[in-house]
Amino acid sequence: MDDIEILKTAVKNALEHGGRADAGAVFSKVVGSDKSMLKDIKTARALVDRLTSEVNAKTPEDIAEMADELGVQLKTERKETEPELKPLPNVVSGVVLRLPPEPSGYMHLGHAISFMINYLYREKYGGKLWLRFEDTNPKLIKKRDEYVESFESGLKWLGIEWDEKKFVSSDIEKIYSYGKTLIDESKAYVCLCTPEAIKTKRLSGDSCEHRDQSTQRNVELWDAAKAGSFNDGEAVVRFKADMKSSDFALRDPSIFRIIKNDYKPYSLWPLYDLASVAEDHLCGITHVLRSNEFKVGLQERLRAALGFKSPEIVQYGRYNFRGTPFSKRLIRALIKDGKIADWNDIRLPTVSALIRRGIQPKAIRDFVLTVGYSGSKHEYTWDLLLTLNRRIIDENARRLFFVSNPVELTVENAKPLEVRLKYHPSKDLGSRIVKTDGHFFIDHKDYDNIKLDQEIRLKDLYTVRIEDKSDGRLRGKFVSDSIIGDETIIQWATSASVPVRVVVLGELLKGDGTFNENSLGEISGLGEPAVGTLKKGDIIQFERFGFCILDNKADNSFVYISR
Repeated sequence: MDDIEILKTAVKNALEHGGRADAGAVFSKVVGSDKSMLKDIKTARALVDRLTSEVNAKTPEDIAEMADELGVQLKTERKETEPELKPLPNVVSGVVLRLPPEPSGYMHLGHAISFMINYLYREKYGGKLWLRFEDTNPKLIKKRDEYVESFESGLKWLGIEWDEKKFVSSDIEKIYSYGKTLIDESKAYVCLCTPEAIKTKRLSGDSCEHRDQSTQRNVELWDAAKAGSFNDGEAVVRFKADMKSSDFALRDPSIFRIIKNDYKPYSLWPLYDLASVAEDHLCGITHVLRSNEFKVGLQERLRAALGFKSPEIVQYGRYNFRGTPFSKRLIRALIKDGKIADWNDIRLPTVSALIRRGIQPKAIRDFVLTVGYSGSKHEYTWDLLLTLNRRIIDENARRLFFVSNPVELTVENAKPLEVRLKYHPSKDLGSRIVKTDGHFFIDHKDYDNIKLDQEIRLKDLYTVRIEDKSDGRLRGKFVSDSIIGDETIIQWATSASVPVRVVVLGELLKGDGTFNENSLGEISGLGEPAVGTLKKGDIIQFERFGFCILDNKADNSFVYISR
């Protein structure tokens, strides 16, 4: 058996075992295929050990490239069963769930994960999924239509289909009826104290004089509030809970407040807890799945006061990603200070930014199924999401040549060639023809590691011996079309290549929460002419560099996705 066949066996074994070949297994395989090697076992074993060691000295990426070069392919892996989220409690016949975004900002990764959890349960159990826009604070919805579009397009991008859609404001008259019931039954009252006075008495646990006013007086003030007789801050409707409670949220919380606006012909607006309780009842919600930043005590008391059935509440810790701001307030501050351009900045977690950086919807689904949820808050790095994303994009990403910070290499006595290169090592994604004339560019990192008289392999081309390394250039001579055995595989570009820039992302925020001035980097280089055939949004793999997505065709600007 010749060296190339042994090398193929070692490479295949390395691919099957996480990037490291087992010399014993390789020896058994090659001897089983070629019994003549048994005539000199010592020499045969030494040869196998040497070639196996050469494979094991390479990175997993280089081993994969050797496999491409040698035509080594693995058998198709068996399909694994998709993991599932844990069962929901007390499911009778299907579920009714809700996605309740507030149209006061753009959809981001946190929304996407939470919505995906709800949708996966909708898929699992059947039933109904509501898209319910919480638009009961007119101060926060100046760009409502734009924000609604962000959520609807983001959900469609994720593959999430909702069954019903509504805006909470469309039910405000029904919510008024629930508020009036609480007033009539002396379970709520209209308070005319100033916001400062309300805060002071909540801290002390003392009731104000309005708590014990007559039902008739409360009805008069309620009607006046509905009619628009009060200005902002002059009156609130408070729920009678417990002014001595250790939970300050239960010290007679406000459930309606005055907001004069041009959004709707109403000035009396329900606060979140009452609006949520009312809408869950109106929509027939069976299970509420949400992060545990939302407290359940007040809502349960409101349901009891109104005689509503309680849905099953499933809460989980928020999904935070290190160095990534999710707060609308913080992101607006970064934009205002000129730290980032807008909500589409590729370092943000907005859906528009995720699309720009090549994150696939299925990767978010797979992330949710992989990590599940728990009651504690977690901070993740982007590594897991990017790993799941790579498994998806790897299948259909065309492979192209690219060298960063290029260094010239001239190969003497190299004949002009036209080589046909496949776009993918194992899938039929087509091919392209690359012309060479002996004048190349290689990556500066490869240049730094190359030594005089070293033999290198220009990937998918031929072997070259380096004869001169000076003035930041290389000169070599053609040696062989075939692989000799232990050459370092080098990525290359030709003089016909095109300028390429790759934007590399870092964490937007430092560990202390301040802006990271080094969160955006750039690598310049040369890409093969086939770069010109790409469209904006195309995801490719620059071989031995990483997966990238074309962000701007005008200047061949890419965003780096992952290794």
